[in-house]
Amino acid sequence: MRLLPFFTTAAIVAVSVSATAQVDARLMRYPDVSATQIAFSYANDIWVVAKTGGLAQRLSTPKGEESFPRFSPDGKELAFSANYDGNQDVYVLPVGGGIPTRVTHHPGNDRLVDWTPDGKSLLFASGMESGKDRFSKLFLVPKGGGLPTALPLPYAEFGALSPDGKVLAYMPISTDFRTWKRYRGGMASEIWFYDLEKKTALRLPSSEGSNDSQPMRYGGKLYFLSDRDGVKRNNLWSYDLATKAFQQVTFFKEYDAHFPAIGPSDIVLEAGGRLYRLELPTEKLVEV
Repeated sequence: MRLLPFFTTAAIVAVSVSATAQVDARLMRYPDVSATQIAFSYANDIWVVAKTGGLAQRLSTPKGEESFPRFSPDGKELAFSANYDGNQDVYVLPVGGGIPTRVTHHPGNDRLVDWTPDGKSLLFASGMESGKDRFSKLFLVPKGGGLPTALPLPYAEFGALSPDGKVLAYMPISTDFRTWKRYRGGMASEIWFYDLEKKTALRLPSSEGSNDSQPMRYGGKLYFLSDRDGVKRNNLWSYDLATKAFQQVTFFKEYDAHFPAIGPSDIVLEAGGRLYRLELPTEKLVEV
């Protein structure tokens, strides 16, 4: 009889702890945003939630890691990378759920980067033609599958096409998956602009060897991650393509920002395991 209150109290504490854990969930990664929703990876699966926040729904449950979900321009489909058969390939899934359609089939790793602005093809990074495992090239492939086409770049890791599809802002080298802090050296990541018609390239100016990564286009600006501030912390910056002016947009001090992605009117990113949304064009930052 004296043990009953103990078990009752333990049950109440367990429920309380469980509820607290659910509210304070972290480690949400690789987010993207559409006009109405946010997609992200959590516990190796893909989840979606209203972009204002709320109860997230899991879209995928297969064994294997799923990462880099990216909404189609119309917000009706999600492309992503998944390791279902021993290596990463690119898949497409209706945003409401269903059976994923496999798009790439190379035995090497294929990492999704983004959709093309017209929503017909997918941009992905792969080492299938690199000859080395240490760097990738960028490829385009129809969203329904087919033979990939390599972009005319010797190596590239992430990139973003201009709205007309003629200019690619891309990174030849990426340190986004590394744990380096305040690095200044030959492996520092840079952003370049490559004109796919004129075959000309121009580098985004760096600041004392800063690491610049994850380019995104919105209007007349390029948004990107950079550690060019005084404490060398990764934050969002913008570059005005007309005036050539740089401006710091976010000011995280305790944690770096990671893997931002852009939608029709927002940028979403992760910092300290939490998701944040930057409203455009006001550049107001809100936690999701």
